[in-house]
Amino acid sequence: MINLTINNQKYLFDHEITVFEALNSLSIELPTFCYDERFKNKLGICGLCAVLINGTITKSCKTPISDGMVILTDDPQVFKHRQELLQKYIDNHYVNCLVCEKSGVCKLQKYCFEYGVDKIVPNTPASLLEDRSNPFYYINPNKCVACGKCAQICRELQCNHALKLKNTDGRIYSCANNAPDINSSTCVFCGNCVSFCPVGALLPKYKYKFRNWETKKVKTTCAYCGVGCQITFEVKDNKIVQAHPELCEPNKGLLCVKGKFGFEYVNSPERLTTPLIKTDSGFRKASWDEALDLIINKLKSTIEQYTPLSVGALSSGKCTNEENYLFQKFFKGVVKTNNLDHCSRLCHSSSSTALDEALGIGAMSNGVDESVNSKVILISGENIRENHPVLGAKIKHAVQNGAKLIIIDVRDIDLSEKADVFLKINPGTDIALINAMANVIISENLYNNDFLLEKVTGYEEFKNCVLQFTPEISAKICGVSSDDIIKAARIYASDVAAIYIGMGNTQHRNGTDNVIALSNLALICGNIGKLNGGINPLRGQNNAQGACDMGAFPDIFSGYQKIHDIENRKKMEMYWGVEGISPFEGLSAIEMVNKMESGELKYLYVMGENPLISDPNLNHTIEAFKKLDFLVVQDIFLTETAQIADVVLPATSFVEKEGTFTNTGRRVQRVRKVIDPPGEAKMDLDIILALMQKMGYEQKNKTPESIMSEIEKITPLYKGYNYDLIESEGVQWPIKDGKGTPFLYENEPINRKFKLIAVEPINPLEIIDEEYPYYLTTGRVLYQYHTRTMSGKVDSLNAKYPEALAEMNSKLMKEINKNDGDFVTIQSRRGEINVKIKLREGIKDNVIFVPFHFSNVLVNKLIDSKFIEPKSKTPEYKICPVRIF
Repeated sequence: MINLTINNQKYLFDHEITVFEALNSLSIELPTFCYDERFKNKLGICGLCAVLINGTITKSCKTPISDGMVILTDDPQVFKHRQELLQKYIDNHYVNCLVCEKSGVCKLQKYCFEYGVDKIVPNTPASLLEDRSNPFYYINPNKCVACGKCAQICRELQCNHALKLKNTDGRIYSCANNAPDINSSTCVFCGNCVSFCPVGALLPKYKYKFRNWETKKVKTTCAYCGVGCQITFEVKDNKIVQAHPELCEPNKGLLCVKGKFGFEYVNSPERLTTPLIKTDSGFRKASWDEALDLIINKLKSTIEQYTPLSVGALSSGKCTNEENYLFQKFFKGVVKTNNLDHCSRLCHSSSSTALDEALGIGAMSNGVDESVNSKVILISGENIRENHPVLGAKIKHAVQNGAKLIIIDVRDIDLSEKADVFLKINPGTDIALINAMANVIISENLYNNDFLLEKVTGYEEFKNCVLQFTPEISAKICGVSSDDIIKAARIYASDVAAIYIGMGNTQHRNGTDNVIALSNLALICGNIGKLNGGINPLRGQNNAQGACDMGAFPDIFSGYQKIHDIENRKKMEMYWGVEGISPFEGLSAIEMVNKMESGELKYLYVMGENPLISDPNLNHTIEAFKKLDFLVVQDIFLTETAQIADVVLPATSFVEKEGTFTNTGRRVQRVRKVIDPPGEAKMDLDIILALMQKMGYEQKNKTPESIMSEIEKITPLYKGYNYDLIESEGVQWPIKDGKGTPFLYENEPINRKFKLIAVEPINPLEIIDEEYPYYLTTGRVLYQYHTRTMSGKVDSLNAKYPEALAEMNSKLMKEINKNDGDFVTIQSRRGEINVKIKLREGIKDNVIFVPFHFSNVLVNKLIDSKFIEPKSKTPEYKICPVRIF
């Protein structure tokens, strides 16, 4: 034990921490500009945290406690020392507090008031140029106190190294690192420097005028991507004016550019505010009763004429758990159709299928927050710094701290230059590569034999399969070197390793087998059931995991309870008070489109999805949708899908509702109402309740909290959940003994074993040839989100990435006689697009990447919807032969 005397009181501490941390644990607040609890190496630049230690003024943040130490925090010497420092800071500061946006939360202003310090030299004009080069925030060096906090956040936590401290004629300030301005630097505009700047040196480019004391502050969960960052919004006059990251899991004070600056869409004048009914001349406004009556009357007549099998529904990975649960309950229990699906079918259904088969649970085995401490990391088919930016920052942090990194992809990503091995494979050759890595691990006896004997079945068959795939054979298939395959295998087997899986792995006609191959790799090394290890498919939408958990699939109820199991149907019928739930698996999303085209599916209800951008083979999809007798779309904007609907219902965004999201790491988190919805827009949950009532079904639980209680009662996976449990911080399912489960499979029962499953590569159904000599692959970019329903309404995001771009390397550009910035036509057997070229040297030869976000460049017109992964029914988005002219 360490004995300390603090302000004449005796205290005991059982481990070594800094003096600052010891005082903070006792709620003794010290002034500071530069301190951040997340920094491994404390800066100690500002000096304000100094206290009297054994009679000497000493920086508390840099000093470890030691036995017998005597500390005074309020001694006159300490007070005078802080006054002197503050005098220097304020005299070098350009003071305009009356109009400064930071007024009221500026630490320099606060401390000068507390210590009675005022500026004693003339307030000279600002002499240093402000950096206003980017659309998100600006840097005012005249207000910088040179604490270094922003540069340290960028260097150590965000890991972009975009900021530095510069000395100009004795004036030290923050500015762009190795670039003339921040817009041309390595900055990705996450705004984490802005969030923690103690003064007005870094500020957002505010759209609204406000004072911080005028705002209401509400904590909620971000609705961009599946990381589930905790975020606090400031609100004035029912408009969100600013966003701040919360210092809790899973983001620990970090946000990405969309989370920090991408909330503008909720205030958009383009929001839907009233129900709309299609007429011969276009849409007309309608009352809620009129719109709902039309929807229900048409639903009833369709069922009566064609049976419930003629009705389909698309749920949403953007809606809450409670809304997804109620939506599938309405259609399966009241309407009596299991034709219900959602966006996960298009991306991660294959990973769910694979991991359910191999391990028992089709979700991430580990959590987002563990990644920063991993020793070995393998990323397959996932541009993690753009698709899941905060998780990407944590992984880059781990790499900076010595973690080994393996990347498997067809193009370079932000982390490629940091990777120990970057395996730039030919499209669709993942299994050949992973099997070769397993071959090396087995041949060199690097596998975990004890784990295999105790917890795994299928080893001999698996071994016989992978021994065919020598590094030399797979190197020729994959287009990489055999030495790199061997190196990657040895690194992966060297320590507890985490695997992260993206859609570059899952969106193939053998996507399930791709994931099984990676699961096999984790199993032979014993990396399942371990902290900082596991296998982790990363969900793209904010509540894609929750929508899966809630049963937004055609073959399950909530908690993955199979519909074909009569006991599950009996349980739901009893709890829901209904009869006659169909025992048959319904149609998947792509199957529904095919049934629309054939005329068998007559009625479709779409909640919070935009399939006329996101579905494959869009020419076929659009024509199929037009054949529907009746289409209902429930959304916050008049999306491309809503534009052809018969009825459009105005729903609420995530900041206008209560409920929960489940992040990609199984963490169930609260969603809180931040502002009131525009016009007559209603929460999706309230719309579903109204539909139930008009169908004659009385839903007893009508609030998000009571619906979560209903979910908890009939969903073993969510047993133990309630809002009180997750009020301050989310909890990862399943709950055991009142606590969440950070990582799965730690103590698996002896009678249940994991499965090694032998898988072999298969050729794509459509391959390049003389007529179509290049491969097209699709995906996402940092500054846009899915079908741009949200991000497309944010001016600053559009300024950074305003249009679709076709990425290709200079070798391919030379081959087609085109230059960077030229427009080309890319044509497949299904359609064509006209798009601008962007040079990207790090992409594989003969491969073109185009993001799918943009409605004016519908790249999904080129993708074939017939190439479906047979087990998961996921379309093949990642391999499409094309020609260019």
